[in-house]
Amino acid sequence: MAKLFLFNPTCEMAVVNGSPSYMPPAHLRGFEQDLSLIPMWLASEDDAILLNEEPPTDFISTINNWGVSTPQFITYDKLADYDLHPWGWSPAVHKKLAPFKHEGSNNPMSEWKPEHKRLLSRFTGLDLINAIFDDAASLENIEIPQIPVEITSLEHLAQLEANMSSPILLKTLWSASGRGLFKIRSRAEEAASNAWVISRLKQQGALLAEPFLEKVRDVSFHFWSSAEGLEYRGLNIFETDAAGRFMGCYIRQEPDSSLHDFPFQKSIEQAVELLQKGLEAIRLRDKYHGPIGIDGILFKNKAGKIKLHPAIEINLRYSMGLVNLRLASYIAPSSSGYWLIKKLKAGEWKSMEEQNPPLTKDVRLCSGVFPLTPPPLIEGYMAFLNLQEASVKKHSR
Repeated sequence: MAKLFLFNPTCEMAVVNGSPSYMPPAHLRGFEQDLSLIPMWLASEDDAILLNEEPPTDFISTINNWGVSTPQFITYDKLADYDLHPWGWSPAVHKKLAPFKHEGSNNPMSEWKPEHKRLLSRFTGLDLINAIFDDAASLENIEIPQIPVEITSLEHLAQLEANMSSPILLKTLWSASGRGLFKIRSRAEEAASNAWVISRLKQQGALLAEPFLEKVRDVSFHFWSSAEGLEYRGLNIFETDAAGRFMGCYIRQEPDSSLHDFPFQKSIEQAVELLQKGLEAIRLRDKYHGPIGIDGILFKNKAGKIKLHPAIEINLRYSMGLVNLRLASYIAPSSSGYWLIKKLKAGEWKSMEEQNPPLTKDVRLCSGVFPLTPPPLIEGYMAFLNLQEASVKKHSR
C-alpha cells in the first residue's frame, strides 16, 4: 500500500496539548508550510505527500531535471486509503489523517491511546538509558555519566541545585529540535525560582535533570521498528546551534581532527549493538512501529578524554537525520557536503545559486547548491544542499 507523508514537526507540542483540534502558533505553522515538501526525500514515486496546496511547478520541474522521481502531491480533497506516515504522531494528526486511514493496520500507533503520551516523551529515553547503563560501563570509549533524575517538585530541584558540583541540564518531557532545555550553570542560578522552569514543571508534571556535558560532536543513530523486528538504518553527523536546535547535517564527511585518536568507527559499532540490545530490552517494537532516531554526543569527560554518550535523546518520529541518509543516494560518489535549514530572503537564495550553481553528473547531484524545498518568493524557511566534488576534510560552512 502506498504511504502518505505529512510534515508536522510540532507533533510533540500537539502531544502535550492533547487536543485533537490543536493548532500550532502562527510562526510555527509558517515553518511547517515552508518546509512541507521535506518528506519528498523520504518517499517513493508511488507514495504521496499531503499538502495544503499544490507545490510550485517550477520547483518540481527542477527536481525532476536532476533525475529525481517525485511522489504524488495531494490536497485534502483527494481522499484515498494510505499507509499513514506523519512526521510524528499526536491526537491532532490522527484527526487530520482520519479520512485517509485504512482498516486492518497492524501498527500499534494506528489509533491514539492514552499510553502513547508517555511513550512519545523523554521517559522512553530514560527507559533506554536504564536498560543499557550497566553494559555501557564495560565499554572503554562509551560513557553515560549518570542516569537522568526525574524532578517532580521545585523543592527537589532546589535540593539538587544546592548539592550540584557541575552544570546541570534540565529537560522537559516533551519538546522538539533541541527546545525544552534549561542549563543550571551554578548554585546561584536559583532555577526553582525561574518562571520558565516553574511553568514547564506545572505544565508537564516533571522535568529530567542530567549532567551538562562538554560536547565535541553531535551524532544520531537511526533504526526502524516493525512487527518483524528492529533494523539499523545508519549513522548521521549533524550540527546544532548554541541552544541545541537542529541546524543541518553532513553528507559523506568524516569526523574532523578534533577527535584526535578517538576510535570513532569502533565506538559507533559498539553503540549500535548496545542500543539495539536496549531497544529490545524495553520491547519498543511491541508498542511502536516506524522510525527511531537516537541522538548521541561525543564529549570530553571530567578527565578530558573524548567519550561517546550514545543515547542523549530518543525520537519516535521521522527526523532530519533520516532525510540525510536518504539524500546520500542521490549524490555522486565523489561528492560530499552538508545541507541546512535556514530562513532566507529570495534575493539571498538567488545570489547563492549564481555564485555556486548546481551541477549534476550521471544523474547524480555533484556540486553547487541545490534547493531541497521551494525557495521563498519573498522570505521564508528553506532546506538546501551544498556539495563539493572532492572529499571535504573540514566541517566548515
